[in-house]
Amino acid sequence: MDKDDNVWVFESLVGLLRGPIWNVPILTFIEQKSLIFEPDTVDCEEYQIIHNEYKNLVDFMLGSYMEDLGITPEQFGDACEKASSNLAKKFHHSLFEQVWAAEDSEIFKRMMIQKNIELQLQALELLQQRYGIFPESMTCGHGSDLPQDEEEIMEHVLKKSLEDHSTLLASMDSDTKKFEAKLAKTQDEKLRLEVENNREKELLDKAPDQSDTKPEEIAKRKEYLRQQRDKLLVLKKQEREKQLAQMEKNNPQKRPKSARAAKSVLETTNNESSIDPRTLAARRALAARLKAEVIGNQ
Repeated sequence: MDKDDNVWVFESLVGLLRGPIWNVPILTFIEQKSLIFEPDTVDCEEYQIIHNEYKNLVDFMLGSYMEDLGITPEQFGDACEKASSNLAKKFHHSLFEQVWAAEDSEIFKRMMIQKNIELQLQALELLQQRYGIFPESMTCGHGSDLPQDEEEIMEHVLKKSLEDHSTLLASMDSDTKKFEAKLAKTQDEKLRLEVENNREKELLDKAPDQSDTKPEEIAKRKEYLRQQRDKLLVLKKQEREKQLAQMEKNNPQKRPKSARAAKSVLETTNNESSIDPRTLAARRALAARLKAEVIGNQ
């Protein structure tokens, strides 16, 4: 391919990585599989199994994208290697991380731990909203680390959560109601999660002293937040499916194979048999190009 073709391929890739065809399967996988990834845990066989599934997913989506463009993995890799500079301005940092994570198990583990903590924080903030406590990260105008599409999803999820809360309260026993209200109003759990999240980002060195909180109370809070986290995932998946459906409705001829691949991932993650082995080299070329770009801009 000539220079203009390389530019066209990479600009098209930027559009893919920013849109629902990529975000729906990738983020859904990350969120659903992140629950077992806890801070301060050692690597285990299950981590490696999930990482292999993730690599297959990334390759499956990139392979479908290349089929839509009618280019070979070799042409894709060549376009990535020869892409212009200043790519960091076109991407949210999480997109870099998602590609790198397929190459590096440590990056993958950190990404999954952060997502697990982030989801627990979001579940806690939804509880706070229900009880009239307005966490800063969910108030209008507050700067967010989320990409624009994810901010919109959280807005829809928050609205649905508030609408459903009265019905949920009617089905709760009195002890659960009291516990939920107490959890929403306390700052201890949110502080613990925020510190864990920051520590995983290497912004803080240690967690705060929580010696006044009983271990069994912390365990009870964590388990309840995990239950809320699961409910949150259902709502987020529904919103992402709506995004994908709307994109297909508005652009029925745009990347049809990629769109079908994205929908199939929502039903199964075992896509290994559909992957062209050459796609591995193409993915590595993309990861190397993006990594070099980010490091260079830092």
